[in-house]
Amino acid sequence: MPDARITASPADSIWTGALLLGEHVAVLQGRAGGSGRHAHYAHQLLLSDGAPWQVEIDGQPQTGHRLWLPSFQPHAVLAAPSEGCTVYLEPAHADVEAILRQLPQLPARLLALQPLLSSLSRAQPLDRRLRTAIAEIGARLPEGVSAAEIAEAAHLSPSQLHRRFQSDLAITLRGWVLWRRLHQALARHLAGDSLTVSAHAAGFADLPHLSRSLRRMFGIGAAQLQGLRLQAYSE
Repeated sequence: MPDARITASPADSIWTGALLLGEHVAVLQGRAGGSGRHAHYAHQLLLSDGAPWQVEIDGQPQTGHRLWLPSFQPHAVLAAPSEGCTVYLEPAHADVEAILRQLPQLPARLLALQPLLSSLSRAQPLDRRLRTAIAEIGARLPEGVSAAEIAEAAHLSPSQLHRRFQSDLAITLRGWVLWRRLHQALARHLAGDSLTVSAHAAGFADLPHLSRSLRRMFGIGAAQLQGLRLQAYSE
C-alpha cells in the first residue's frame, strides 16, 4: 500500500530520500520539504500515488497527484506526501508533448519511473554555435565565464550569443551559468563534500552565496538538502 500520509511542509524543512541526478534530468523519491515561492529553469513534475501534493501556483492553491509545472512557473510547495516523486527536466531535453500525454499514467515510484525517463526526454536540435558556447561554458566552470570570450569561441557577437540563449534555451546566459553551477554544487555535496567545499568547487563565492541562489531558484536553503542520498544517472 502506498503511504497515504501528507505532512505540512515548512519552507525550512529537510528534504529526504534518494536523488537520481543526471546531466539534464533529476528525480527525487522521498519527501520534498516545503519551499518558498520560487521559479526555476527546469520543467517539474510532482507525482504521488498516496496523498496529494498541495502547491501554490501563481498565487492560487492547487491539489493533485499528477502536477505539471513548466519552466519558470512561479510556485511554492505547501504540503508534500511523505513518499512523493519529483521530476526535473531541462527544457532543451524534454519532450513536452510526451510528458503531458503520459502524465496521468506516470508511476510515482523511482524504480518504475526510471525506465520511462528516456521517453520523456528528447534533445532539441540546437544551432552548432550555441552547442559550442554551451561546451565552452562547461569547460570553463567553475572559473568565471566571460560572455565576450564565449561569444568569440562560438563565432558569435556578444549580442547574438545572448539572443541565442534566450530564443533557443529560454534562459539568459547568466541564468544558464548559474543553473550549471547549482548542478555542480549539488553533485559535489551529495557525493560527500561539505556544503562549503561544494560551494567553492562550483564557483560560488561562499556558502551564503550558494544558499541565496538555491532560495531564489528552488525556494530552499542549502542545509535542507543534507537528507538526500545521491544516485548517478546516465542519460
